[in-house]
Amino acid sequence: MEEYFGVAKEEGITNEEIGAAQSIAMAVSAGRVRAQFREARVKARKAQRKKDKKKD
Repeated sequence: MEEYFGVAKEEGITNEEIGAAQSIAMAVSAGRVRAQFREARVKARKAQRKKDKKKD
């Protein structure tokens, strides 16, 4: 990662621009994790409902 920062500095990219890009990348990553969690939760609930129906 430090190598990329060096290249960015050489290209005249400011610390603020680097920080903005990092923030965007982290937000996208967090959104992906949240979506995966939500999908797993929905699947687990469906499986539980199916299991509960078999008991009846």
